[in-house]
Amino acid sequence: MKRQAEESRNTNALQTVGLPYESERTSAEPPVSNPIIHQEILQEHQDEMMLRHIALRITDKLKSAYPHATWQWQSKPFLQNILQGSTVRIAVEEMAEFTHADITFDRFGRIHVEPMIIGSFAASPVSDDTDTESVEAAPEPPVVDVNVWYELIGQKALENIITELNTNGYTKLSIKENGDIVINRQKKETVQATLDAFPGKPYWEELITVLEENELKGKITGSSLQVSWI
Repeated sequence: MKRQAEESRNTNALQTVGLPYESERTSAEPPVSNPIIHQEILQEHQDEMMLRHIALRITDKLKSAYPHATWQWQSKPFLQNILQGSTVRIAVEEMAEFTHADITFDRFGRIHVEPMIIGSFAASPVSDDTDTESVEAAPEPPVVDVNVWYELIGQKALENIITELNTNGYTKLSIKENGDIVINRQKKETVQATLDAFPGKPYWEELITVLEENELKGKITGSSLQVSWI
């Protein structure tokens, strides 16, 4: 009885000064979540969404020149590094002989791709199967973005060849439909190199415009595209 009376006095005293008694403390509402932690989680989600958007832009760029290209981050980058203009390396497949590419974004948000070859790989085995019944119909040619093809493939290849030919007195070359670059030497066509994924003839008029923008002249001559520089 004396103990119950003492507990009753303690309860009354706590209620008098406005303090919660034990039963009230145990039924208190759960603490509010930390706003700083919530902001960090939101920022991580936004960064991940932005990286996905950047990845889609890279994919679109590669497939404009190499329709079957696939790729992956060599080491997943931090978004801030990309936004600051740092170079990011990716591993690529189905891009002719290239195995990697360096990706950068300039201050205007334009993407730049520099394909490269790292390491040595054995040549793909050639199938001896000549069964015509198993040959599938060729798929329709993919849509080509001529500007992207020229930026990724054509420009560097043509600049190297033209520089070499120009020192030897040549002023023009021809590109066949299969991408072979040829010159006339002793009245015979001589293949100098082959352009990967060369755009089909329906795109040549557009390619001529791109060449003119790069101080080259283009002209369709039968089944070839003639390129001159003087």
